[in-house]
Amino acid sequence: MATSTRRKRPDPALTAFATSTSSPFPDGYDLEGERKILTHLLQSDDPDPADPFYGRYQLFVEREDKFKQLQAEHGAREAADAVVPAYEARQIKCITPLEAESQDTMVLHTAHAMRLFLGVQNAPGESGSSSAGGKRVASALRALWSLSSNDNPYADWALIDITYRVASARKFIDHEANRIQTKLEALKQKGLSYSVLQSREPAEVRLGFSSPYGFMIALLLVEVDFYCRLVKSAQHRDVASSHEAHESIQAVKHKCRSLFERAVYWQKYLTQETLIKLTRHDFLPGADDLSQKRVLALKTLFGNVPKDIFMGEQQPRHTKRRLSLSDAEYRLLDAVPLTDDATDSNPAAAQLLQ
Repeated sequence: MATSTRRKRPDPALTAFATSTSSPFPDGYDLEGERKILTHLLQSDDPDPADPFYGRYQLFVEREDKFKQLQAEHGAREAADAVVPAYEARQIKCITPLEAESQDTMVLHTAHAMRLFLGVQNAPGESGSSSAGGKRVASALRALWSLSSNDNPYADWALIDITYRVASARKFIDHEANRIQTKLEALKQKGLSYSVLQSREPAEVRLGFSSPYGFMIALLLVEVDFYCRLVKSAQHRDVASSHEAHESIQAVKHKCRSLFERAVYWQKYLTQETLIKLTRHDFLPGADDLSQKRVLALKTLFGNVPKDIFMGEQQPRHTKRRLSLSDAEYRLLDAVPLTDDATDSNPAAAQLLQ
């Protein structure tokens, strides 16, 4: 008598499940889709084995455990390609931050440039106008650079403003230096050999800046220094009069001091305890009273932040802001009115500036 064998039907839980193209499993198993379907069993302290979805529940538990294992392996391998051995992948955590092999220094040949670096402070008991030096300005810019990580539009504006002023000063110096060099080169054509004056004992300053903006100021100062040497060389060869040389150097020093004071002014107010927490969220409708006061106070001081800076379309040359806006967040910010008439006189906002 012939015997027949009946094939065992596969467990429906193993074949019936939600799928997704973004699934980490080869068969497309969708954890989140199944989580929604099995909510009643997942929330139960004692899932009922008689429940028709119990088989799918068991499969879900297995797949969730497997997913956690995959995540752990992925993390342990530092997200490296599958062909990379784990011991090699882990070496990425051993790499230390980049650092200079030697101390960064700046060599200055003129007292003019050195004084710009040092600044001027009033003597004890004396009144007068002090002026910020390059080192203090570098510190102020470092503070503003750090503040940009808080999504502060005024910090972004400050960095953009000072970068523009430095670039303008350097452009002016370059233009004037080229003009003087052209005159000096003409002397060579006539047979007079010359060299640019320099100090026998220049000052060598250790920089130690921890932000790129510090080096931006250092570069400005060495260009001022060379320009002063060039002007003095022209004066020494009678290419420029003493008065012309004095006025040329004073014009450059004035531009530098002006932008130095502006940088310190930005930093002085933006890092005040009452204003330092400002973010773009303070501008949104529904912001709390303190947030609105911060916005009004800074509008009073600096005016309305330009739209392209507020929207992040124009960014500082160096920034710590790492936000990526969704389309909805972008539209929300785009709808914020940046101009109003409330900044002319607002006692509550003015209190934050005390």
